Amino acid sequence: MRPDGQGQDSPRFDVLALGESMLTLYRDRGTATDAFAWDVCGAESNVARYCAALGLRSGWVSRLGTGMAGSLVHDVVAGSGVDTSLVELCDDAPTGLMLRDSPERGQRVEYYRRGSAASLMSPETAPVDACLEAWALHLTGITLALSDGCRRLVEGLLRKPSDALRSFDLNWRPALWPDGPPSRMFLEIANLADIVFVGLDEASEVWGHSDPAQVRAALPGPGIVVVKDDATGVHTFAGEDALFEPALRGPIVALMGAGDAFAAGFLSGYLAHPEDLKRCQRLGHVVAMSAITSELDVGPLPEKAAIEAMLAADPAQWGQIVYPRPPPTGQR
Repeated sequence: MRPDGQGQDSPRFDVLALGESMLTLYRDRGTATDAFAWDVCGAESNVARYCAALGLRSGWVSRLGTGMAGSLVHDVVAGSGVDTSLVELCDDAPTGLMLRDSPERGQRVEYYRRGSAASLMSPETAPVDACLEAWALHLTGITLALSDGCRRLVEGLLRKPSDALRSFDLNWRPALWPDGPPSRMFLEIANLADIVFVGLDEASEVWGHSDPAQVRAALPGPGIVVVKDDATGVHTFAGEDALFEPALRGPIVALMGAGDAFAAGFLSGYLAHPEDLKRCQRLGHVVAMSAITSELDVGPLPEKAAIEAMLAADPAQWGQIVYPRPPPTGQR
């Protein structure tokens, strides 16, 4: 698939995402207070996994340690249908670890990723040319925080001439930036992308912008700027056009991964129907709800027919949809 229709030469991937994923331990709700379950979390692999679930040729680029944690992370991502052939395994650095408390305890998060295998990525070590063998390459601001090499890699991939659509999600994580947000750098990097995703709350913290139109004005470079306003809805700016689509309603289990899910849905919609941004927004909302209604970062999607029915709803029907609670899934 490609935004301007099928071409004679098809790249290797529809969507390729680059970034770190971690083994995650979290409190298992409904059990003893000292019981933990595990998951695999990483903004970029979340996007890759959702894109695979939506039927795209999806790939993930990263580095993992050769220990058990790296094997667990790799197997979960690959088991989701994601091509991991561009993931490098190394025995000189560990896989990152994240600890996450329950929402009842404030959803505290602690990272153990300094010196991780993924933090050692750089333009000199990553398969730069292969990264651009996709209709769309997805990057995030998280990778910028991991190391100078990672920052140079992201910036280089955004600047390198290519037909690939470059997608960038701000993904502001205060815990990764102890000295505060590098506002100017975020602006410079984001303005290199073709599509930018940013939460309105993030824009307020990083740039002091509390209005979606202000965010667009600060990001004139991208062809499309998507501003997510939590449970209210999403504002999409494309050229001189500004569109808004209300969010779906449904049970809230956890908010982790919702932004990544939205990005995956929007990108999937855009690669298939670039002329229909309303559909892109709606698919983003549908996929985001699969994360919100699940304890895991990547939740189960509805059947294709159910998704299509939601996308085809008229505005009044869309406003009445209540996203169903998914059936229980086995926790790890």
